[in-house]
Amino acid sequence: MLVYYLLLVGSLAIGIPLCRLKHGKKIYCGLAGAALFLVAAFREGVGFDYYPYTTWFYETTWRSEYELMGYGQEKGFLIPVKFLADATGNHQIMFVVIAAVITAAVMIYIYFYTEKAYISVFCFLAFGVFFNSMCFMRQMIAAAILLFAIRYIKKKQFFRFLALVLFASAFHISALVMVVFYFLLQVKMNWISFGVYSGALVLFLFFSEAAIEFVTQYFYTGYQLGAHPEITIGIGPVYAVFFGILFLLAFAVRKRLCEKDKFNNVFINIMFFVFFFEVMGAKHAVLSRFAGVFIIPAAIVLVPKVIEAYTELCREKFGKDRRKLIISQTAVLTAFAAFSTFVYSYMLVDNYNGVVPYQTVFTERG
Repeated sequence: MLVYYLLLVGSLAIGIPLCRLKHGKKIYCGLAGAALFLVAAFREGVGFDYYPYTTWFYETTWRSEYELMGYGQEKGFLIPVKFLADATGNHQIMFVVIAAVITAAVMIYIYFYTEKAYISVFCFLAFGVFFNSMCFMRQMIAAAILLFAIRYIKKKQFFRFLALVLFASAFHISALVMVVFYFLLQVKMNWISFGVYSGALVLFLFFSEAAIEFVTQYFYTGYQLGAHPEITIGIGPVYAVFFGILFLLAFAVRKRLCEKDKFNNVFINIMFFVFFFEVMGAKHAVLSRFAGVFIIPAAIVLVPKVIEAYTELCREKFGKDRRKLIISQTAVLTAFAAFSTFVYSYMLVDNYNGVVPYQTVFTERG
């Protein structure tokens, strides 16, 4: 677990002083990206999907491109993997390339579209997004592409948004859900919409089996009830609670966030739907996968904005009393840091996505 804690502590210890320097943000994003890349690229046996991906890698060498068209995995993933397999014959290159693609996309977005890069990197780690990238790799590539599609919601450019969604779906079909969410994410998040969405969630939990039986007649037919353990078994409510807390914190300051930038409403909605699908996943594990479509912007964009909103509240209330201001802002930052570290530690103890123990291709075998 040491390497993961070094990443978490280093994201702040290096980022806070470095990002205050001229060009410091650029240097920091490069260093943080390199650290994340190295940990993800040269791992061995880390992540529940590590060995299935390895198997797919070698299977592509035995199949023609035509034969791969009949495989269930998305072709935007399989065809490049076949090229790598034919060219190198070493499965490790696949993990190197995947790590490079995901890390580069996330760090580029953090550099250009977030204010405090070190908080975004900290949240990327603390809320398990980095762990997701070492397990649900096809989906995380898709999610990284969708990250850049969000700006087209702001620009009201649906067809450009759609083009990126379709591109993302070539890596993971779940990306197609974003076509509907292009519209849903623009709905104003208030007590009415919160109530409607929550009511729909409760109804689903009561009638989930019937809903799944209906949907899997036409889509995801391999996930029919009783045919796959991820349908019949849930992941438990803990992760839904974590993201529910983050949503409620954002919901409480939604007016402040939207006064600064109306587009923050989209990010608040995104966090809600992370919670929404995590709740579904508590009963049917596979449905939590849809939270992965939203998790990157929720963590690296919204959470830092929420932290800033609460420190601003302290400034407005205690601005004339420096001592109380320092105490209150310190309390806010400490509370967020403690909560984030608790979530991170829980994930490690729970072996979230199979990331523990960590070992590399250079680890000596006894």
